[in-house]
Amino acid sequence: MVKTKNISEVNLVVFGGTPAGIAAAVRGARQGLDVVLISSYEHIGGMLTNGLGVMDRLYTGRRAPIFDEIVEGIIDYYRQTYGANSQQLKDCVDTRLTFEPHVAELVLNKLVDNTQNLAVLKPYFPTAIKRAGNQISEVRFQSRVGEVTGHNIKAETFIDATYEGDLAALAGVPYRVGRESRREFDEPHAGRIFTTHGFGAYPLEAAEGTLKLDTFPVTSQLIFSGSTGDGDKAIQAYTYRVCLTSTPETRIPIKCPPDYDRNKYVGVVESERESRGKRHYLKSQLVVEDVKNYRIRGARIPNNKISWNDPNLPEVNHAYPEANWDQRLDIARQHREHALGLLYFLQNDDAVPENVRDDMKKWGLPRDEFADTSHFPWEMYVREARRIVGRYVFTEQDASLASSFGRTPIHKDSIAVADWPMDSHECRLERQPGSLYDGKFLLSEKTRPSQIPYRTLLPKEIENLIVPVCISATHVAYGTIRVEPVLMQLGEVAGFAAAIAKEQNVSPGQITADSLQHILVEHGFALTFFNDVEIGNGSRRSVAMQYLGTKGFFPNYDARPDDQLTNGIAELWASGYSSLLRDDHDSNSLARRIYDSQTETDVQTKRSEFIEMLEVEADSDGTNLDSPLVPESDRVISRGEAIELIYALSQKELSKS
Repeated sequence: MVKTKNISEVNLVVFGGTPAGIAAAVRGARQGLDVVLISSYEHIGGMLTNGLGVMDRLYTGRRAPIFDEIVEGIIDYYRQTYGANSQQLKDCVDTRLTFEPHVAELVLNKLVDNTQNLAVLKPYFPTAIKRAGNQISEVRFQSRVGEVTGHNIKAETFIDATYEGDLAALAGVPYRVGRESRREFDEPHAGRIFTTHGFGAYPLEAAEGTLKLDTFPVTSQLIFSGSTGDGDKAIQAYTYRVCLTSTPETRIPIKCPPDYDRNKYVGVVESERESRGKRHYLKSQLVVEDVKNYRIRGARIPNNKISWNDPNLPEVNHAYPEANWDQRLDIARQHREHALGLLYFLQNDDAVPENVRDDMKKWGLPRDEFADTSHFPWEMYVREARRIVGRYVFTEQDASLASSFGRTPIHKDSIAVADWPMDSHECRLERQPGSLYDGKFLLSEKTRPSQIPYRTLLPKEIENLIVPVCISATHVAYGTIRVEPVLMQLGEVAGFAAAIAKEQNVSPGQITADSLQHILVEHGFALTFFNDVEIGNGSRRSVAMQYLGTKGFFPNYDARPDDQLTNGIAELWASGYSSLLRDDHDSNSLARRIYDSQTETDVQTKRSEFIEMLEVEADSDGTNLDSPLVPESDRVISRGEAIELIYALSQKELSKS
């Protein structure tokens, strides 16, 4: 336990030493709360410090202050350590940002250590909880190692930022484990499904340059027979993201693991053999599609290292989300033995082609990583566990283009953006001829940048609990959310929500989305994705567009702030501002009307004319509009100026409430 203080009663308890938990705790403390961060592991940092090695994102701009700070800290480490022209820095700032585990741990530990009002408790987990109606009043946390010790901690707000959702479950929050059926939410890719992969550059708009995202080289194609869409308790495979090095001086050779059994791996080699022109598929723990042409896969990270992404172990993890700690440790042990056994098999077994063996023998465990766990990650990659049933369920449709305008559905309580493709690793070791394993898909072509509602972080019946990792989403949709850049943003949102709740003397579940959104955009958060709006640069126009992007003022991903405002859009924006002052504002309805009218008129609007439109609309609602801008009647107003004006007025109205 480090940075301890009297933690029996604090403003905020954050359970989970994940990047999201760290972001939540640091933000809460920076906003003046007394915070305790509790980790179930001896180390903090979750997958960022356990070999992930890459920021999984297609949108590479700024998205939230603490996430941006961590990215800058990693880049600065390589710049200061190796030089501005070094290969290490070049490798680090690769499109998606790559880094070594110990560097991520150094940056995250420094962030926590430099934060006042923040205590850290580890390794502890919750064992009992007290609830008073819709409030959690106290939680008991027990040590996982050594002498049995515990702490009863009271707090005004609790945040469950674990990958497993253990605190939420202990509090009695309803949750899902596994796959919904295709019928439950009308999701085309839900439930039992067999697909195959196509290769290229996706999404197509990004490849064509009309969507400002990086492309992904794989997408799911074809849906095979046997894809019934039936729901079940299956979850996608876990793995260890094993950090490997090819540098001889720091490489530790892979030895034959205890209890090694080659029969666990040889099945995939047999499956590649053909008989009478037909391919046979044998059930095996090894999920490698083509051993004959196998090349090690994973993120290439600085100093000749790789984050190995192949030792998935489907089905063995299905009990993990609801298992106790002893059972989880056993499941993790099986994954560790599987990963090391697979490495040994690929490097040494005669069933593996010689060229593959020779290539694999270049890799070993790095002597400069994970010194206290034999240079192997201490935490398994829990890609998916529980998902709470919250006040809104985020589905496949929320991350897909809306049918009536040119972006994903708009949420007026959006507090973050998601941009990674909806994906799932294999859920079961079953295939159809020509297909991937059951449940494996990667929807790079279908997924588009989406807005995440605040309601997905909130349980239905507990007002002072926020869940920023195991959020309310379906199995399919969780694939676009479960990556660390998104989770870190959601974690920081939770920290802000706790601080606002304290200031307003209410619970986080009772604060208004508008009050939270205004704080977020003023601090440089991305609440909606645009091709042409820079985030976090301090521009009032950017702030305004982020906020009003959640209210339906932009029906596609192009804000066009420098274009001149035309009368048709001006009238709809003025009407949209009027509805913002009421409770019946419908963001998607406004977006549809704007989308349908965009080509109806090109008559330019003067600033005085637009202000008059706003005054007329405001007057109809009994609002006294005191314009913060001088009309300048002879000047045409730009779209950016108009949005900035609407935002300033909305801020003024919020301050009155």
